[in-house]
Amino acid sequence: MRKLKTIRGMPDIFGRALQKISFVEEVCRKTFHEYNFQEFRTPLLEDKDIFTRSVGETSDIVQKQMYEFQDKKGATLCLRPEGTVGLARALLTNGLDDSEIKKLFYIGPMFRYERPQKGRKRQFNQAGVELIAAESYHADLEVIQIGVKILKDLNVKFKLEINYVGDVQTLSAYREYLRDFLKKNKTKIAEEFYQRLQRNPLRGLDSKDDNIKAIFSKTKKLSDFLDSNQEEKFKSVINGLEALGIGYTINQDLVRGLDYYTGTVFEFITDKLGTQNALIGGGRYDTLLMDLGGKKLPAVGFALGVDRLAELVNPSHNDKFLFIGSLNSESKVYGQKIGSILREIRPDVVIENYLGEANVSKQLKKASSLGFKFVMIIGQEEIKSKRFKVKDLNNSNADFLIEENNLAGIFND
Repeated sequence: MRKLKTIRGMPDIFGRALQKISFVEEVCRKTFHEYNFQEFRTPLLEDKDIFTRSVGETSDIVQKQMYEFQDKKGATLCLRPEGTVGLARALLTNGLDDSEIKKLFYIGPMFRYERPQKGRKRQFNQAGVELIAAESYHADLEVIQIGVKILKDLNVKFKLEINYVGDVQTLSAYREYLRDFLKKNKTKIAEEFYQRLQRNPLRGLDSKDDNIKAIFSKTKKLSDFLDSNQEEKFKSVINGLEALGIGYTINQDLVRGLDYYTGTVFEFITDKLGTQNALIGGGRYDTLLMDLGGKKLPAVGFALGVDRLAELVNPSHNDKFLFIGSLNSESKVYGQKIGSILREIRPDVVIENYLGEANVSKQLKKASSLGFKFVMIIGQEEIKSKRFKVKDLNNSNADFLIEENNLAGIFND
């Protein structure tokens, strides 16, 4: 029989790793609600065509990274590689593409067939916000504010990089300029790179290859192709960031890797994860719904790498309050009764009834390893007296007694 194993790049998640991921998701969800964003859930499977039409046929996602297959009727489906396009499709199919401002968020798994490495898996968790039908730069600022608050609440150090990529016409003109530039420098570029860059020349701006970086350092910047109106819009965003006290760096090579971006683009980056340094990435996509067959509707949002952020956080065990141990079968049942009463009093804390067989010393070690604050060991004497010694694992001088008729007293400071 073949040995069972996980699919490469799709690990099982449990224990401390899951606790860290859950912590990031909880902070995201809390922050989204604070800004009155509402959750929206879309299917894991989508029609491949919606990504070809929006992300870009020449993008790495469509060319190399999608998990795609044909269903029994011959339709080409794929596991969703990102969250924004599926949500945009959902707005159209559910008749929600009107001019009313909508604040939406999602949290869930995405899938890309790429080389697994630190900070990058083939199944990964993503959280994102989408602010729909808000044309003003104030929407850009609010989305960035949300990213700032999440990272600060997670105690993750970051740097915000921002740029402005203009509209569809601006990007088209810049791509043609880059293609002409590449033709003039073709002899300096390996054929494989050259063909890839001809398909999507913007990818050269954030290339990790030293030769490509050197060549692109001599090109004009995208900012040289902006008109005065676009420059003024970007200036409004920058002035807004300064008014809000949000630090930033203008990165003129930042374009993001998806074709649907227009206007403001940004990334929150870290120096703690090597080359996979982007924690949050987003921007405007004012033509995405139109690309999918709807009407033009302004929108801005971001996607956040939950797994990457989980590598940088260290959540405490503050909610792990009481470990109830026992000395025999009867005391286990009695301990379960005590645990139920305490959970009714304080449903917000974690109380564990130990169901294993171990002596007192091993039970104390188990409670400590799990991160509990207090331990209560119940035996025949405790059942008879209805009094329990509560041991403080953080301070041996703070142990105390509690009686069954005053169990709520265990929660007193």
